Amino acid sequence: MSALGDTLRALSDVLDSERIGWFVFGAQAVAVRAAPRATQDIDVTVDLPRHRIPELVRSLEARGLKQRHPEIADRLLAEGAVILLAHDSGMEVDMVLAGAGLESLAMARATRVVIDGVKVPVVHLTDLVVMKVLAGRGKDLDDLRALLATEQVDLAEARELLTQLEEALGQSDLLTALQAALNDVL
Repeated sequence: MSALGDTLRALSDVLDSERIGWFVFGAQAVAVRAAPRATQDIDVTVDLPRHRIPELVRSLEARGLKQRHPEIADRLLAEGAVILLAHDSGMEVDMVLAGAGLESLAMARATRVVIDGVKVPVVHLTDLVVMKVLAGRGKDLDDLRALLATEQVDLAEARELLTQLEEALGQSDLLTALQAALNDVL
């Protein structure tokens, strides 16, 4: 098994055995839902109360996933709800704590897909599109275009979710970003 498979196996073993809701998103999810993209990490979201984080970190460490920056781990969690890990294989993992809203919806709709021999929950295509619009970086917009090119995205649902997010976040550029990406693909 590759570094990717070894890392996914360790994550799956720990998170599933502890009955923690989780899903893969980011470039690994894009590779499953649309087109492969080179990446050196795995992005996962976990549904876990903060008081259980130390217990989870210990379990992950026992499976070869160590904190990348233990000296600032508490500050990173306080500022952004992220746990930065590295597997013994060298693969890095960015673990995000789920919040309400989009992440809760994505958690409920993730489906199990085999990646490098390991069956893991992967974010739903439409939710991934919304996440890529929200991220808005160059590589995310490239991913967005690749996802839209599959012609399998529920555009009405994506627009509805983005409209809700625009209202909640006080933004007015999310639907415009989706349309611009669509125009690039068409």
